[in-house]
Amino acid sequence: GCFERCWILPQNVDGFHRAAGSKHVIDIHGDIHELRCSQCSFRERVADYSHLTPCPTCPQCKAVIRPHVVLFEEMLPYEKSELLDREARRGFDVVFSIGTSSLFPYITAPVVMAVTRGGATVEINPGRTSVSDLVDVRLEMGAVAACEALWAARDRWRNT
Repeated sequence: GCFERCWILPQNVDGFHRAAGSKHVIDIHGDIHELRCSQCSFRERVADYSHLTPCPTCPQCKAVIRPHVVLFEEMLPYEKSELLDREARRGFDVVFSIGTSSLFPYITAPVVMAVTRGGATVEINPGRTSVSDLVDVRLEMGAVAACEALWAARDRWRNT
């Protein structure tokens, strides 16, 4: 099939890609639904925060628990960075850059690597970014409209 191995590298932390059924997600900035203790190994997955106190504490050690997301100036999670590096080294048939400002090197790296290897690249963004002049195809439009059009065309790709 056309989309046997598709990786998603979202910059958002809402977990929507996994909730929508995506299997290969590198949520490099974390997931707001995953809580972690700042001191011990306590973990909890929550649908929302309605049951939490304003400054929730760990039921095991009483330290503060927080969403497992990358805050400004924090390091990216090692295991997610390694996964991204491994998959980028394996190479991609096509790299889509959709709706990102492309400010961070780890976001632009898959595009740059694909260009270097001669792989196909597409940018979907109403504004210009650091990868706009590198990509093969630039769709100067919003992500929703572009993705809906691509989704509608998927049957043609599957049959080729």
